[in-house]
Amino acid sequence: MGHPGGRAAASALVTAVVLLPEVVGLDRTAPWPIVTAFRRRLALGAGALAAGAAVRPGPWRAAGAGVGLVAAAAVVLSAVRHRARTGEGATDGEPVSVLGANVWIGRADPVALGDLVRCERPDVVVLLESGDRFRRALTAEIDDLGYRGWSGAPGRAEVEAAGAGDHACTSVLVAPRLGDVTARAVTRDTASGWIEVTGGGLGDTRVLAVHPAVLLPRRTHEWRRELARLAGLVADDPRPTVVVGDLNATLDHRALQSVLRHLRSASAEVGRARVGTWPAGRSRRLGVAIDHVLVSAAVGVESVEVLDVPGSDHRALLARLRRPRGAAAPRR
Repeated sequence: MGHPGGRAAASALVTAVVLLPEVVGLDRTAPWPIVTAFRRRLALGAGALAAGAAVRPGPWRAAGAGVGLVAAAAVVLSAVRHRARTGEGATDGEPVSVLGANVWIGRADPVALGDLVRCERPDVVVLLESGDRFRRALTAEIDDLGYRGWSGAPGRAEVEAAGAGDHACTSVLVAPRLGDVTARAVTRDTASGWIEVTGGGLGDTRVLAVHPAVLLPRRTHEWRRELARLAGLVADDPRPTVVVGDLNATLDHRALQSVLRHLRSASAEVGRARVGTWPAGRSRRLGVAIDHVLVSAAVGVESVEVLDVPGSDHRALLARLRRPRGAAAPRR
């Protein structure tokens, strides 16, 4: 059966590889980033098993203790990563609301999503995995509200109004009260077209609609590269910034930490960082939070809601924010 001390060390090492891959230098390679997405749930399960082993006599008591220590470390690390980091926040600034929804390659129900937009009237709607086909279907449902739309596509220098499919695109809709905004593509080398919305009633604030590569073993390098690309976009620009998108990363992922050095999680600030946004078919407690609204220090956070979108495998985020004053306010 082996020496109890050796068994404890081996069990702790295996648990550390699974729950703390960054500590042992494995978090940059597949499949560990995928495992990290479920770290806290795995750690709680490992801790429960370890507690059961530790209280029972026998050769596995020491192994249970070792696993328990590693599981506790993983839970602590997850808690630190999910702890809210607050900014100065424009609590008395101009209100601006954003809705982010991954529509699952256009499979979401445009009628249901249109009802949501009609009810909540967000200033900016960010649609992930949506090109012109879905964007136009949604716009038709809310035609009387006057939203304007754009779609981006990978490798294109400009945001185009036609010709993009739903499979690898990002689209945005902007409420008419924001006035004369500008939408443009900000990347040519990402898996989906990222869009920046500026001007008009947004004042000096910009909204970035982003969707890094899906976290699959064969695309881990691409996923890391695109998160690094996002970090560069927010580090090099001093303007108040709101990032909306499916980042395919939880707050536990070290690849996201370079972005969070410059922005903070709106969900974490209001205590919703652990509400699962994917997969939508599972309980919110069992899912993982990979859809985010991130804001720079000057942007205030009032509320974040996690909303179901019929037909999609993701839940949507609706964030009500406050942008700094000092430029054009939205038209009322």
